[in-house]
Amino acid sequence: MKISKKLFLTFILLLFPVLLIASDEIVRNQQKSFIDYFLTYRYLVIFILFIIGLYLIWNNKITLKFRIPLLIISFLLFGVIGNFITEIYITPSPVCASTKIFSIGLKPQFLATLSIIGVLSLVSTKGFCGFVCPIGALQELFYRIPGLKKFKVKFLISNSIRILIFVLFLLLLFSFGFSIYLYINLFDLLHWDFNLPSLELIAFIIFIVIMLGFSVILFRPFCYFICPFGLYSWILEQVSILRVRLNKSKCNQCGLCEKQSPCPAIIDIMKEKTIKADCHLCGDCMRICNKGALYFGLKGNKN
Repeated sequence: MKISKKLFLTFILLLFPVLLIASDEIVRNQQKSFIDYFLTYRYLVIFILFIIGLYLIWNNKITLKFRIPLLIISFLLFGVIGNFITEIYITPSPVCASTKIFSIGLKPQFLATLSIIGVLSLVSTKGFCGFVCPIGALQELFYRIPGLKKFKVKFLISNSIRILIFVLFLLLLFSFGFSIYLYINLFDLLHWDFNLPSLELIAFIIFIVIMLGFSVILFRPFCYFICPFGLYSWILEQVSILRVRLNKSKCNQCGLCEKQSPCPAIIDIMKEKTIKADCHLCGDCMRICNKGALYFGLKGNKN
């Protein structure tokens, strides 16, 4: 590994304990205990998975051989095991943290989720969503099921729908005190609690089936079309330090990366747009490019 990469990873490893100490200080200063919401072990495990994913993609080793096990681990840890080991259960969920601040204020538990996961988005595009998020992992695992034709929706369309849903959420919330995300939050699946009134249960099951069904043919549909935290992190990732970049000198404009990559971000990366679509760091574009024109890292740090 290059010295610059070693220095960066060392920086990240040293930064995280500082964040934890700072967060504990916030709790003491506010004299509020959110031990049930902000548990050190949860964010430590999140950070470890983030570092593993970051290491793999930075060293161009994010092949399906490594990515699929990482996705499975993320889902099992936070989506299944977390129900038995509450110290690693992600609560509040990114969706709740990014929406309930408008109804009950910026509580410490919401600040913890938004700030820690937000830092990962600033360090690397979709750092949490791409490597750690159990719902993102579940959708991508469904997408990796072979056999069916895969489709892509233009980011302008998916992001417009995501923004419209968020605007509708704000209008309904401030007008009637109603949150639309109560009925379209895929993170609720992780509670594994189906003890709901009949109509609500039927609606929730239908929503799950639709989302996971579309996940087989569309790349992370909940993330692109609905997730309010995805919208929040999309804004942050525009100034991310580490991201997938183009080395024009190696590109022969064959177009394979744009045709075979599952996400719309590659189109913006190839055109070097200032505002780019969501990149969930799947690494497909880097694997597809046989010229080494796409790399992950710092600006100007070409392979």
